[in-house]
Amino acid sequence: MYGSRRADAVAVGLLAAAALAGLALWASLPDQMAIHWSGSEPNSYVSKPLGVFAVPALGVASVVLVRLVPDSLTSTPGGVGPTVLFLGVVLAWVQGIVYAWNLGYRFDVGLAVVPVLVGAGLLVAYATTQG
Repeated sequence: MYGSRRADAVAVGLLAAAALAGLALWASLPDQMAIHWSGSEPNSYVSKPLGVFAVPALGVASVVLVRLVPDSLTSTPGGVGPTVLFLGVVLAWVQGIVYAWNLGYRFDVGLAVVPVLVGAGLLVAYATTQG
């Protein structure tokens, strides 16, 4: 239980840090922020407040929801803690990608999400050895 609560705290902390980074970068971010890409070109934009706060807020809401759902309704191999931590890391990483792009840094977004895929593979490997 303690490890799961610590994972919750780390995940929420990362999401809060992503939101605070958005506040710190607020003046430098465009009024319309790219949030989705097709290939290397953005194809979806949202207002700055939504671009800064939506992902962190949805991430925190997801952590809370996971804790509100009774254990009898879930069957997460390896435990909920690693999954919650992975969620926080992934969403904070993606938010960082969104900020970087909208600050004018150009890169292959597909390559930028490769660490997420590697992390997902590691999480699945961990879960299958634990579950």
